[in-house]
Amino acid sequence: MSQFIFDELTGIPTILASKRAKRTDQTGAVSSKEKSPEEKTVCFFCKGNEHLTPPATYQDADDWNVRVFKNKFPIVDDHEIIVHSPEHDKDLTELPQDQNVRYIRAILNRVHYYTSSGMEVMVFNNRGGKAGASILHPHTQIIALAGFPGILELEKHEALRYYNEHHSCYWCDMIKSEAVIGERVVYESKHFIVLVPKASRWSYEMILVPKSHKPNFEFVDEMEINDFARILKAALYAYDQLFNRPDRNFWIHTQRYDPYHWHVGFIPHIKVVGGLELGAGVWVSDRASPEDAALQLEPYVKRMYEEGDGIKTLA
Repeated sequence: MSQFIFDELTGIPTILASKRAKRTDQTGAVSSKEKSPEEKTVCFFCKGNEHLTPPATYQDADDWNVRVFKNKFPIVDDHEIIVHSPEHDKDLTELPQDQNVRYIRAILNRVHYYTSSGMEVMVFNNRGGKAGASILHPHTQIIALAGFPGILELEKHEALRYYNEHHSCYWCDMIKSEAVIGERVVYESKHFIVLVPKASRWSYEMILVPKSHKPNFEFVDEMEINDFARILKAALYAYDQLFNRPDRNFWIHTQRYDPYHWHVGFIPHIKVVGGLELGAGVWVSDRASPEDAALQLEPYVKRMYEEGDGIKTLA
């Protein structure tokens, strides 16, 4: 099974998961080997092919709209796939509000399942080969562990340090400050704010933060669920319009306890990572300043959020 290996000098973690090289590759992200006839013609995630995946751990109905099951080639023991919809060619930006709410509820169900068992979760979405996707049918993944090393552990540690020094939440203070400055704010709804981080690691990186302080994503209320589905779609729509449907990632960072504050990160794959990033861990954001990026993203997020399902999206 997969295992963590930690660099002896830096402590940076690597997961050794060599069996994943055997997974189906529809995007060319995994290998250049010839695809089998089944891989060319059959989508394992489409309705009617449920027998080709492990049994569902969650689905919203017998005739499902959203379905969750164990990953056949897991990175860690608890690794699940969330299929966004039965629609093979429609992602979150093309799906209606009610379907995206079903998708959010599926994530909440699985987050609750694992956190109630004392585990931490990482929710992430890869679209396109450059973003790490190997299956074309839109889907999200969730991994659960006793605790996550790496960025999540660093954020948790620094959040506690900040709280001990300032007696407040880092993210609460950050969004208040950014809202006053305004230059990096992409859009602000009743419950959420989307902005481009001042220290963007990646050009056009965005972060979506709830205004209400909650450490864990599972604590969102009914009004926030609907608003989150709406603003998530709007943020992704902005990338599709600005960069002609690029490969992209988004992820949900969530922890069980304070002083953490759950949030979502987004990046479009519009650059190639170079030696400075890979060798030194120093990120180069060279396509636009955070302020310019926010200015360019804002009209698309605003349009989708405020006009919603009536907008025609890219096919």
